[in-house]
Amino acid sequence: MNNYYKGKNPIMTREEYLVYKDYFNKKDYDSVTSYFNPACTVEYMDKFSVEPQTPKTLYGPEEFIASYKALHTNFKEFLDLGIFLADEKNMLVELHTEFIAMRDAEFLGGACKKGEVFAVNQFCIYDFDEEGKYSRIRISHFRVLSNDPDFKPLHSLDEE
Repeated sequence: MNNYYKGKNPIMTREEYLVYKDYFNKKDYDSVTSYFNPACTVEYMDKFSVEPQTPKTLYGPEEFIASYKALHTNFKEFLDLGIFLADEKNMLVELHTEFIAMRDAEFLGGACKKGEVFAVNQFCIYDFDEEGKYSRIRISHFRVLSNDPDFKPLHSLDEE
C-alpha cells in the first residue's frame, strides 16, 4: 500500500464537505460562499453537448450568489455526495445533482415542464488557497442520469 498520505492531513474531510453540501442544498448562499476566497472562480459548461464551447466562469462570491439565485427561482437543486478525495491542497468530489423544475422554464437550451427532473453525475475539483478557502472550482458533467429509462429521482418538488 502506498504511504503517500501517512502523516499528512487532507485540506477538508468528507464530514466537513457534507456540511458545505447541506448549506448548498438549503440555499444558504452566505454560508456556502464563506468557503470561498474573494477571488474564487467557478467554471462549468452550461450546455450538455459535444460541440465546442467555452466554460462559463463566475468570478467571486457575488457572481456565484447571483447566478444560483437566478437558477433557483425556477429549479430546486440537490447535491448528493459520492466519491470524496482530498489531499493537502486540492479536493475532488463526485456529485449526483438533481434539478427539479418548480414551473415551466428554459433549462440548458431546452424546455422543462413543472415537476420534471434533470439529474447529472458530476465531478468537481476544488483548489484551495493558503488560508484553506476555495480559490477555484471546476465542475465537469460526466453523465446525464435522468436519460436512463430506469432513473428514479432521489428528491421531490415538495422537499425543502
